[in-house]
Amino acid sequence: MKNCKRGAILIGLVGAVIGLVAFGVFNSVIHWAGSTEFCGSFCHSMDYVYAAYHQGQHAKTPSGVTAGCSDCHLKYGSTHEINGFQYIGMLIHKGTSGSKSFFGEVAGHMNTYDKQKAMAPELSKDVQEYMKSTGFSNCRGCHNLAKMKNDKNPDVAAFHAEFVKDTSVNCIECHKTAGHDYTGLNTQADADAVNAGKPRPSVAAAAASSEAASAEAAASDAAASSAAAAQ
Repeated sequence: MKNCKRGAILIGLVGAVIGLVAFGVFNSVIHWAGSTEFCGSFCHSMDYVYAAYHQGQHAKTPSGVTAGCSDCHLKYGSTHEINGFQYIGMLIHKGTSGSKSFFGEVAGHMNTYDKQKAMAPELSKDVQEYMKSTGFSNCRGCHNLAKMKNDKNPDVAAFHAEFVKDTSVNCIECHKTAGHDYTGLNTQADADAVNAGKPRPSVAAAAASSEAASAEAAASDAAASSAAAAQ
């Protein structure tokens, strides 16, 4: 009888350890799959929006704090503490939203840069509709409108304080490039350069052209000065 009890206890302990390890692995995978790097590097269908994210204001803020994909796009993504039911809701939302990109990649709807650009307005509309349905809770989870402060422009705090209780206000109407800035992302090469932390080809070409023009002007001035000195 004692051996049976010991065996049951041992099985229970082993099961508990396996359960904890399994939960830890599961939670780590969920965290990894919700990271900005995963969205941008693992999902080819995100090339266009990932580059636009790097050009947006959330990717690099004056305070050094960055907002990732999940902070803005995932249900409860910016909520500091969530309960078990909310966690399940977050997982369901992650699965449904992530499956759209996965299906778009596999089915060929979003597997090229041009197709991603073509679908961008529709995807943007879907995101805004989701945000409106939650009262822009993802934005408010990071930005406390009642405690906003801007030393250079004190009126900013007073202006935002008016919307503390008004959850119908559309944050994106004013902050259009906070999450994504699509300026100059005309080709796959543009996106690849931005995602690699390099200037867009068009910007690099313009800089090279400007340098060449400056060098040519300097050489011309030097030649003119030499000619004048020779006379």
